[in-house]
Parts: sequence; C-alpha cells; structure tokens
Amino acid sequence: MKKLLALALAVIMSISMVACGGEAEEKSTIDQILELGYITCAISPDFAPSEFKNPTTGEVMGTDVVFAEYIADYISQKYDTTVELKIKEMDFAACQAAVATNTVNFSLNGYADTDERKQNYILPGPYAILKMEDDSYHGALVKKGTVIETADDFKGLQIACQQASLQYNLAMAQLPIDEMPEIKFIDNLTTGAMMVATDKVDAVIMTNGSAAPLIANSDELEMARFQFVYESDGTHALVNIEEVELGQLIDEALAAANAELDYDSIYKEMTDTALALGLKVN
Repeated sequence: MKKLLALALAVIMSISMVACGGEAEEKSTIDQILELGYITCAISPDFAPSEFKNPTTGEVMGTDVVFAEYIADYISQKYDTTVELKIKEMDFAACQAAVATNTVNFSLNGYADTDERKQNYILPGPYAILKMEDDSYHGALVKKGTVIETADDFKGLQIACQQASLQYNLAMAQLPIDEMPEIKFIDNLTTGAMMVATDKVDAVIMTNGSAAPLIANSDELEMARFQFVYESDGTHALVNIEEVELGQLIDEALAAANAELDYDSIYKEMTDTALALGLKVN
C-alpha cells in the first residue's frame, strides 16, 4: 500500500513539475522558425510587378518576393543557420486573415500604412521605396482642351481608373466624389485612353509617366494641369500584433534590404518579366 501511495505521489509531482515548467519551455516564434528551417509568407500573386505568377511554371515572382527572400536570407545570416522562404499563396483578404490567426509568419502584398492596420497588426518597414523623378506625379489623362486645374473642376465629370489601385484611393480621398458619377473601372490604361478619346469618360487617373506613351500615340490626349497630392513612403509587411519580437526582426531585415537592394532596378526587371509573360502590369 505504501509503495502504491509513493508511486502515485511521484506521478502527481511529475505532472505538477511539467505543468509549472510548461510556460518556461515554450519556444518563441523565432526559435520555432530556426528549428523548422523555414519562414512562411502569405502572398496574393495577382498584382504585377509586386507579386505575380509565371503562368507556365507556376512560380510566384515579383518585387515583394525578392524582399521576402531577403528576409529569409537575413535571418539565416543573423543566426548562422539555414532559413528558407515558404510562400503560401492565397487571395489578398486571406493573406491578412492568415497573419491575424498566426497561420503564417508574415505577409508581403504592398500593404499601405493605414490606421486600421496599425490597430490590428505590426507593420514592419517601409520597404520598396521607388525613387520617382522630380517631375513625376499622379494626375488625369484628358482630351485636349479639357480644363482641369483644381479638384473642384472634376465636379460632374466621369472618371475612370484601375480598381483597387493607388489612383483610385487618391481619387476617393481628394476629389468631390459625391458630386461626380460613379467611377468606372478599367482593366488597363490603354483601354482608359481609348475611352477618353471616344468621349466615354472625361478623364483617367494615372501617372504622367504611364500617360506619356499613350499621349505619344494620340494627337487627342494630354495630361490635365491638376496634380494629386501624394508622397510615397513605400509599403509595409504584415505581422501578427502579438509577435513583437518577430516584427522587430523583420523590420530590421527590411531596413537592411532598403540599404542593400536597388529597388528601382528590381521594379524595372519584374515589370519587364511580367510583360514578357503576357501579364497585366499595374
């Protein structure tokens, strides 16, 4: 009887010690990444040149993939071990949900630094800062003779832009949308230029750089004098709001990437690659 009692007491003490020490033995996310030998990144490959898929090979490519690979390499060097990048392909909304539920370690999808995201995620970065020329701006492609010098001049006009684009966000934020017809969405800027030329819309919101070849091919088009107010600070990664240590590590890696990588060259290379594959470039 005494032996049974002693055995039972030993079992209880063992369970108690495991329970008490369980929290202390729990590994951090970074330790888990190092042990597994890979880090997971959610990407929605539908927005070239930032992220897209080679239709022949199925490979996910883009400027964001280059930065994601840099993060994995940076962690490998920092901890003197091999950490590979594993891309988890999913749609844009699912990428954010995956980060929120810790299904993936992070996500790169050209995320803007919004107040809503600040409340729900850690936003390492910025990264992918394009060095635009001094004369580059976001404006409106119009038919020659159309006078648009201020935001108020858009009142009553029909405009078009690409859906879910930066230009759409600028239009919604800076134009008198309540006094304008509903924005029309276009698949590409060439289609938009044709719509302006044929009077189907009054203006297409785009950069003057994108408009240049369209204007060169048409005697009817020009850029309006109006310019949107815009300053780019790059984009941000998305990390679960509770993963502070991992967020700091990715922020550190992106800072190093900004210093080492030539983003302008990467952007051009990925744009050319996407176009060669017959993909639409945003």
